[in-house]
Amino acid sequence: MKLYHNIASTCSQKVRLVLAEKNLAFESEFLDLQRGDQFAPDYLKLNPNAVVPTLEDGGQVYIESTLINEYLDDAYPETPMKPADAAERHRMRHWCKRIDALHPACGVQTYAIAVRPGLQRRPASEVQALVDQIPDKTRRETRRSVIELGVQAPSFQGALAEHVVLFDALQTRLNDHDWLAGDSYSLADAALLPYVLRVEHIGLGALVASRLSLAAWFERIQQKPAYAIAVAEYLPQALIDNFAKAAALVEQELADSLSAVGQ
Repeated sequence: MKLYHNIASTCSQKVRLVLAEKNLAFESEFLDLQRGDQFAPDYLKLNPNAVVPTLEDGGQVYIESTLINEYLDDAYPETPMKPADAAERHRMRHWCKRIDALHPACGVQTYAIAVRPGLQRRPASEVQALVDQIPDKTRRETRRSVIELGVQAPSFQGALAEHVVLFDALQTRLNDHDWLAGDSYSLADAALLPYVLRVEHIGLGALVASRLSLAAWFERIQQKPAYAIAVAEYLPQALIDNFAKAAALVEQELADSLSAVGQ
């Protein structure tokens, strides 16, 4: 088994969480997304979308993190992460679908706050070339706007509002349940964790702190051994510090944006 992934990517984190929960060994192939490793011709043969992660197992290639996790649970069922109950399994997939829909908004926030300062220190032609390689036109133009305008980009406030809507729904669900799908930790919880962690890292922690049940869920999941193995051990403190420094540069703008969405 071989995993092509990135240390900080949300989608890579959620697949590593499942691999760790199931105690599955794999060979790592790290991709530096800011260097453009995802656009290398050999990698594009595996994943034409130029994103991570990609999993190779048994001579087959699997892409799309949510589907990779479904595959892993089907292929390696010894530690099941899908509920046995049909209704709970539907609920799990419902949350996974909603979390997947949040992913573009997370990318907008991450680039506007945390990634933009580093890109601004690079030659403009180099950054332009990197953006031009993004296959999807909408994602490409949104990325271009966010790099140019940061938190003032037209997409930023909408991305923040999307987080509010989903986090409100999560809070309602978690008011009466420890986990998203049912009584046990599932693929849905693994899918959500990276997005909650990301807002904490980029100066938007109020989105979690103001929702006590969601914050309690976040604490629970951080106590799981898989969290340390799949997430914490991969994230160097220097990266977390850089995220915090970048957020500090736009602290007032973030406060204003949070206030505008009622946070």
